[in-house]
Amino acid sequence: MTQLIEGSGISQFKALIQTLGYNKDVDIEFATVTAAPPNLRIKIDNMPVELDADDLVICEHLTEHTRKATIDGGSEVDIVYSAALATGDRVIVASNESAQVYVILDRIGGV
Repeated sequence: MTQLIEGSGISQFKALIQTLGYNKDVDIEFATVTAAPPNLRIKIDNMPVELDADDLVICEHLTEHTRKATIDGGSEVDIVYSAALATGDRVIVASNESAQVYVILDRIGGV
């Protein structure tokens, strides 16, 4: 029997990951960026301290980075992505508190 998950889309996504991808060592948390890179700091909801860049791993798509691309078989060009995190951004964080590893997975809105 399928059980409907109530709440916003983000809450439903978090509940789905916790239900289907449950791993007792990994938690999915929400956090707020309190300082932008290069001195990145985040505050995880319901956690009393802020974490700084030394405590965090950030997925590449959330950082400024360069990739090579070709368009319609033309010559190769560099594309610079400037999707760096900003103060106030809400993010999803996967955490393994026992290993003290916190991975910023993505930016979210409305939570």
